[in-house]
Amino acid sequence: MIWTLLQTFVRSFFLQTLWNFERMQNAGFAFSVEPLLRRAHRSREAFLQALRRHYQYFNVHPYFAPIVMGVIYTREKALSDSHRTDDPTLGVLKDTMGGAFGAVGDHVIWGTWRPFCAVMALGVGLLVAYPAGSGTSSVSVFSAPAALLCAKWWVVGFLSMFNSIHLWLRWRGLQKAVADGPLVVHWVESLHLQVWAAQMRRVGLLLLAAMVLLYLARWTSSDMMLWMVAILLGSIVMKRWAFSGVAIFYWVCAASVAMTFLGIHWP
Repeated sequence: MIWTLLQTFVRSFFLQTLWNFERMQNAGFAFSVEPLLRRAHRSREAFLQALRRHYQYFNVHPYFAPIVMGVIYTREKALSDSHRTDDPTLGVLKDTMGGAFGAVGDHVIWGTWRPFCAVMALGVGLLVAYPAGSGTSSVSVFSAPAALLCAKWWVVGFLSMFNSIHLWLRWRGLQKAVADGPLVVHWVESLHLQVWAAQMRRVGLLLLAAMVLLYLARWTSSDMMLWMVAILLGSIVMKRWAFSGVAIFYWVCAASVAMTFLGIHWP
């Protein structure tokens, strides 16, 4: 069984490779759950029928998809053991879990855990690249070696923090779902994801405030302050022109990258 779980776990990373507007993640889900369906059904005909059954519309947060796959396996196994050919509640169960886990994943993973990891990693990068005892005269905020060191710690720290939880959630969720079936929702509830998300949002805001205060305390260039005010005012104007926050963020990133490659330095 462990080999089947490993196959499903690895395949779950390809859940969205054939994403489409008509049926969302249907092809990726069928591809990912195929090893479990093959194990659940004895005959080839029953296996192919089950595979077609799970080629219908489906959409869920990708990190919670293995939990749904494990639950589907237990129901398909029960269907095979009862010598029945179809269970109309399977589709309802899968869609219900997909919607619920999709909402939880968007809020907890995308809206909380990902930005929290980014802020934490950035804080570590700043502390390593600009140690407190260095002083503003020895390490400038625009020092290329320091900025590169900060970026390296930021990237490595973010990927390490974010993926440690996300990989654990995929693997442990799949194991619990195969073992407990639909009752795996009790395990998900026991994680208290909403409570942790609320705490992480508070800590993340405190870290952001601390980093801003640290920056203002160590680098007090009036020219830099003028640039910061200009960016802030420009963002407000773009927001008033109905630009989305995501679009403004990418515009600022694109402008920064372009200035770097063109050799345009801040004052």
